[in-house]
Amino acid sequence: MDYLSIEEGRKADGLRLVLVAGTPGAWGECIKAVYKVKGISYKAVAQLMEKTVDDLWQWTGQTSAPVAAYNDERIRVTWENMLWQAEQLEPEPKLIPANVHDRVLMFGMLRELAGECGFAWDRRLHSIAMSGGPEANPVLSYLAEKYGYSESEVEASYLRTADLLALFSERLEQQHKAGSRYYIGDSLTALDLYATVLFAIMIKPLPHEDIPMPEGMRWGFSQSHPCLETASPVLFEHRDYIFDKYLTLPLDF
Repeated sequence: MDYLSIEEGRKADGLRLVLVAGTPGAWGECIKAVYKVKGISYKAVAQLMEKTVDDLWQWTGQTSAPVAAYNDERIRVTWENMLWQAEQLEPEPKLIPANVHDRVLMFGMLRELAGECGFAWDRRLHSIAMSGGPEANPVLSYLAEKYGYSESEVEASYLRTADLLALFSERLEQQHKAGSRYYIGDSLTALDLYATVLFAIMIKPLPHEDIPMPEGMRWGFSQSHPCLETASPVLFEHRDYIFDKYLTLPLDF
């Protein structure tokens, strides 16, 4: 993927997406999947871990990627902001349900995937713990501070992950019995995309040829733990179906 620098991205117009360059950042790959399905083009802007923190702070008032900037509109820095923005930029195909009950269900499940102390957040904590903790190296120390790492929080995260994987498995099994391949209703929503991408990266990662990632990152997300045993095979069948029908491998970052 070709990247602009932070300075170049700040000066550019149109839609710019700040991403952690060279690695499959979980939240960044999710919004990229949304753009892919909607056919939204964007300019990628490189966040080089700690190297461009000051530049990103000066532009966006925070230091994490992804960030979505469209012309002179307010900058979007949360997964929910970016999802709504994408729906407004390109309404079709609709990825946020119009039905209020389906919409509440989708955003509730999405929060448990992508929100604070949700699945992606907790898998970061797990990978830090399994890699030796924040004392192991400066990168893990940086991530530990960012994600509120502590022994008690790691233990709590294992319980949350087990519950989430059981819930998502149960939901898909119910949907299959009703004749649907999707988490909500009978058509694709953002929840399908986020679950597909996050499970592909952060639990039983797809092989290197599909998702290249640093060796330490792959090792951390590949380790077994009892909290992962509540994941039914249906989660991974759904993951593969969504990739085959809507997305493209290998991921490009």
